Amino acid sequence: MAFQEEIKQEIDTYVKGHLASEQWHRDFFKFINDQQLSQRLAEEFLSIRYIYKLLEGMQVDGFMLTAQIKLQILFYASIYEAVIHHILFNTMKDVGEVKGLLITERFNKISVSKELDSLTHDGKDILTMYKTTGKRDITKVRFDEKVELFVKLGFITAKLGEELIDIYEMRNAIHIHAELKKLRQGIQYEMDKSVIAYRRMQVFRDQIITKLEVLQQTQG
Repeated sequence: MAFQEEIKQEIDTYVKGHLASEQWHRDFFKFINDQQLSQRLAEEFLSIRYIYKLLEGMQVDGFMLTAQIKLQILFYASIYEAVIHHILFNTMKDVGEVKGLLITERFNKISVSKELDSLTHDGKDILTMYKTTGKRDITKVRFDEKVELFVKLGFITAKLGEELIDIYEMRNAIHIHAELKKLRQGIQYEMDKSVIAYRRMQVFRDQIITKLEVLQQTQG
């Protein structure tokens, strides 16, 4: 059953009274040159801020506090990844190191002779292979690899990169069994990380914009 209209309006007024405007959130991602992605990022950012303020206003605790933390980690990790992915594989797609992320080394088995094919050592077959390279699916590039290159290219500092990887690892570890373990250990660490995930967003944006401006001046 839905809230009465006056209750909904009161809640909405309270939450929005503690948030920047929708336009502010849209302007926050204007440095992204893909309008559709920029708008989606703004919506994600505003959404998690709205949810956080709503739950904060309710002074939730227990399992609801866990949910609040989980949502923040999920949303912010997704935003960080989307921005980094876009800049690397769109803005910087022609850079050699970026292209290198999409190349993988692999070993192909070959048959040289019957004698070599029958060789064994310690009860195990010895295989003859040659090393080659192939195209790597873009979805197989790990987040930590993207961040490390992002740092190397000068978009963010190494310290910020380490924090983003830590946040993303927490995002990947969000499942019931992990949460049960966290409850036994206490959730202050996760709370601290969720706050960092929010607070680093402005730093993340500022560092990227600084680098993009340098690139524009160089290319200009």
